[in-house]
Amino acid sequence: MAESLNISDVRLYNLHKNKFGEKEAEEFVSLIKDEVNNSFDAKKDILATKEDIAKLELKIAQTETKMILWAFVFWVTQLGAVFAFLKFIPH
Repeated sequence: MAESLNISDVRLYNLHKNKFGEKEAEEFVSLIKDEVNNSFDAKKDILATKEDIAKLELKIAQTETKMILWAFVFWVTQLGAVFAFLKFIPH
């Protein structure tokens, strides 16, 4: 087998070598590895990396800060409106 194999590839190869022969077992392991690699490459774009998660956490923190600011602005405005309303009501 020309390419490097990990332990699961060797086990798969050894399981099939006795039943089908060395060449067929090698082709089978190669086919399985190619399919796994192709599937991973096809799904790689939709998988989140650590960098993606870090960017998302930063974006969430920024959004949370903006929400706190806008909530403060809202309540200050409401408080001002209540005081203005109370000022114009005759006592």
